[in-house]
Amino acid sequence: MSVEIRSYQKEDTAAIELIWNHVIDEGDSFLWTEHFSRDKIIDIVTKQDQTYCAIECESGEVIGFYILHKNFPGRGSHIANALYAVRFDYRKKGIGKMLGSHSIEVSRQSGYRAIQFNSIVSTNTASIRLWESLGFERIGLVKEAFKKCDNQFVDLYVYSKRL
Repeated sequence: MSVEIRSYQKEDTAAIELIWNHVIDEGDSFLWTEHFSRDKIIDIVTKQDQTYCAIECESGEVIGFYILHKNFPGRGSHIANALYAVRFDYRKKGIGKMLGSHSIEVSRQSGYRAIQFNSIVSTNTASIRLWESLGFERIGLVKEAFKKCDNQFVDLYVYSKRL
């Protein structure tokens, strides 16, 4: 399988909407509980610093994406934050690692000094393994800050990587 990572284009919106809302439905990664409309997705991706899509070259389909932006305003604007999602049928194929590696390089090129993730769900072991494999360190813990679909409360981790 050949995959290209390229900048978001408006025609990617429908695929991003499907991926985004599927992750919401899974209930173990994103904080949101309600689906996002296509217009809301467009509003989000166009207001961020950068959005990139993983494209499966043979089919031309969007199979994942990330949205990169400042984690803090003003004096903290040198720290990046990002949101990532991979289409469910392309998971465990290295797409997340490709997107993560790409975002690290884009962050460096954009002048960020670090990337920080504020809400990695403690039970999302695939995400934890991915970010640790890319050199991110757990720097914080927020006790019982995430409510899973089964109403279980689990911890959120804060991860960071200096660039």
